[in-house]
Amino acid sequence: MKSNVKLLNIWVVVFSIFLLISCNSDDNTINNPQGPTINIEEAKLSDFPLFGIRPTAIEIVDPEIVDNKEIKYGEIKITLPSTITSLENISVSITSAELNLSKFSISPGNNVLLSFEDQKVHVFTISAATGDKEELIHYNVSIVKEAPVIPETLKITGFTFEKSKNPSLPNDITISRYIEDDGFPDKIYLFVPLKTDFTDLVPTITYDGAKLYYDQGSNSYAEYPTIDTSFDFKYPKPFYLKVKNKNDNRERTATIIVDVVNPVRLEKVSVTTPDVTKGSTSVFFTGMTKWINQGNHKINFQRATTYEEMNPVIISSVTNSPVNVITTDRNLPSGGLEPGESANVNVSVNSRFPEDLYTTTAVFYTRIYGDRNVDDLIEPAKLKITSKIIK
Repeated sequence: MKSNVKLLNIWVVVFSIFLLISCNSDDNTINNPQGPTINIEEAKLSDFPLFGIRPTAIEIVDPEIVDNKEIKYGEIKITLPSTITSLENISVSITSAELNLSKFSISPGNNVLLSFEDQKVHVFTISAATGDKEELIHYNVSIVKEAPVIPETLKITGFTFEKSKNPSLPNDITISRYIEDDGFPDKIYLFVPLKTDFTDLVPTITYDGAKLYYDQGSNSYAEYPTIDTSFDFKYPKPFYLKVKNKNDNRERTATIIVDVVNPVRLEKVSVTTPDVTKGSTSVFFTGMTKWINQGNHKINFQRATTYEEMNPVIISSVTNSPVNVITTDRNLPSGGLEPGESANVNVSVNSRFPEDLYTTTAVFYTRIYGDRNVDDLIEPAKLKITSKIIK
């Protein structure tokens, strides 16, 4: 009898141990009533290929799993090349290389076309492939296009003489005109007030490129200083800039031209000729005044002198337009008028017209020597002339 009781006790202990093992066989598995238990760690995706599209970048953050249960969805962020025209009709191409398809399935499947336009996010669900096909883990999937690569323009994007760095200036001086000329240096024009010291100006420069260089006529470009630096812009010293790209295989140059908008000063702004006796010719008066180059570059004529405020107005019977009783011409040295140089302004009076007191204003148009780009920005100079025709 004792042996039977002892044997019964042994069977009770063995059966209890069996039940304990059965209840705690695997903390990281899910019981599937129609199949073996599932470890959902195995359902994680190793990659996320798209059909017919090669991403430039893909970032996969797996779901958070605790005690074989998903507590937070995973995330998949995909970046496509900027050349992709649309984020419509995109499908995945999941194979056994990314997911064990004998154990798991993914939805939406490979045959479903999706739109990822307007930052749409789609949830992809991985479920058991057999049994009750329980949902196991999820991924929030988003797709964007990378920003298009915009090549460096190598242009000077800003050139300023800031008042804070140039105390003698009344305000900041910015670019008045930028002339782009592919194949030749660009031209950048800035106009400063009269009496500015061109030899001591501190520019502030911005540019679209990797490195900036400068040259002042030495034919040897140096890297532009990283600290504020004063430069001499006084004629005839040039100022050139060169911008290079990051690969050092492309460059663009620009010429900086600093001047004043009113480069001509008249020694006298109003003159009166000696009286002219009525006759049959024009009377010529040399050097009634002088025109002076108060600018920073050589200058020459822009176009013919015009006349305004004529009094009295004489109308031609041939052309039916006003006739100039008084005319002028300016002497111009060969090669242009240098900064600081002056030349005569001469006056001619046509004595054929009736006796009277005549007045007119001559308008002189000037150009930076050999440069038409800023003709409209250069202010003309005006000379009032009075002359009397007598018997």
